[in-house]
Amino acid sequence: MKSLLRTTFCAAAAVLLAVVSGCAGTDQANEETRGPSRIQQPDFVEMDLAAADQDVRTVQLYPTGQEGELPFIELGGERTLALEFDLISARGRPLSAYFYHADRIWRRDLSPGEYLESFQHDNVSDYSISSGTQVPYIHYEYEFPNDAIQFLISGNYIVRVTEQGDEEAVLFERAFFVTEQSAALEFVTDMVIAGDGYPSTQPIAFLQPPSGIQGNVFDYNVCFVRNGRFDMARCSDRPSLMNQPELQFYLEPEYSFEPEGAPYFLDLSNLRSSVSIAASDFVQSPYRIDLEPDYARFGGTGFSRLLTGQTVVSGAVQMADADIRAEYVLTRFSYVPPDERRIGGEVILTGSFNDWRYDPANQATWVPEEGRYEVDVLIKQGQYEYRYLTRDRRTVRSLRGNMPRSENQYAAMVYYDDVSLSTDRLIAVRQTLSQ
Repeated sequence: MKSLLRTTFCAAAAVLLAVVSGCAGTDQANEETRGPSRIQQPDFVEMDLAAADQDVRTVQLYPTGQEGELPFIELGGERTLALEFDLISARGRPLSAYFYHADRIWRRDLSPGEYLESFQHDNVSDYSISSGTQVPYIHYEYEFPNDAIQFLISGNYIVRVTEQGDEEAVLFERAFFVTEQSAALEFVTDMVIAGDGYPSTQPIAFLQPPSGIQGNVFDYNVCFVRNGRFDMARCSDRPSLMNQPELQFYLEPEYSFEPEGAPYFLDLSNLRSSVSIAASDFVQSPYRIDLEPDYARFGGTGFSRLLTGQTVVSGAVQMADADIRAEYVLTRFSYVPPDERRIGGEVILTGSFNDWRYDPANQATWVPEEGRYEVDVLIKQGQYEYRYLTRDRRTVRSLRGNMPRSENQYAAMVYYDDVSLSTDRLIAVRQTLSQ
C-alpha cells in the first residue's frame, strides 16, 4: 500500500560504474529536472575521501567489539569506534588522526572548535609488528572518542590518518557517523515492480520529529543506504504530510533500489582448505593463492555471509592474535566474461579490501588462451566481498538476468538542517534487513 505513495525527492547517488557480477542498475543518471509537477532525478554526491596510500592495507572502522558492523555511534554515549589498519613495512612509527565534520552531502563545513570539545587531532601510537609472517607489516589500532577527542555535535564525520603531526601527509580517510538518536524512527521496506523482471526495494521511513526542534518539516531529510555503500546513498527531502505530526519519507518507485546481483565472497580465513581456492603455493614469498574462476553468467552468490561491504579479519581467522599473525597472500582473481570473449573497455577488481574504489592498479589483464581476465592483489587473510566493474554497457545489459542478492541490509539516516549550527545534524539512524 505504501508503495503507491508519491512525493518529490532528491537522491544522493548515481551509478558511475556498472557491476558486471550481475548488477541490474541503470545505465546512467539522467539530468535533474525541476518544477512543481516534475519528479527530481537522482543526483550523485561525491564523498571525496582521500584514497589509501599504496602501503596502507586492510582498513577497518567499526563499533568497538562488533567487527563488520557499520560505523555508527551515539553522541555522548559510551560506545566507541575501533579503527584498525596495516602498513606494509618492517618498522612502525607514530601517526596522527585528524577529524572533520561534514554536512549531509559531505561538504566539510565547520571549524574544529565547533564540533570538537578539545583537540582536532590525536596521536595513533598503538602499533605492533606482525609475528612470523612472510610479508612484514605493522598493525595499528586506534579507538575514539577518547580523552583527547570528544564530539560536540552529531552528523557525518571523516577521520584522516596522516604522518605524525602533518595534516597534509595523508595516508587515508574513512567516513563515520555520530547520531543523536533523539527522534522516534520506524523503518520498513516495500517491493515495487522493476523493469528487469525482479522487484526493486522501496525504503520507507516514519519519523516523529523531536519535541525540542521547532523547525520547518522541510528541514528534515532522510538518506537511505544499501549494504554500507554510503557513497551511493539516496535521499528524500519532501515528506508526506498525510499523518502529521508523523512524517513519511520514501523514494519514488522508479528511483528505489533496483535489483543488484550479489557480490562475490572471498574467504581466506584458512589458506589450506577452501572451495574457492584452485591452487596454492606456500614456497614463494609472499604465499600465492589462485582462486577458482568467477563466471559472469552465474554472478556472485546471495547465500554467502552478508558482510554489508565490510572486511572481517579477527572474527574470521581462527588463530590467536590474528591481527598480527594473519598472512598477506598474493591472490589471483579470474573473471570469465560472457561467452569467454573479451569485452569492450577495462575490467577492474574492487571490494571491501580497497573500500570499493575504482582503482586502475587493480585492472585485470585479458588472457586469450584461457578466455578470461586475471589480476593479482596482495590481500590479508580474512573475509571480503568483491566485484568486477566495467563501463561496457553491452556486457552489463547481458548480465541483468542474473539472480539478485536474496537479502540486503538497509539503513535510514535522518538529517535536520540546523540553521543555528550552519550544518546538518544526524538525529536518528535505523537499520533493517530486507529479504
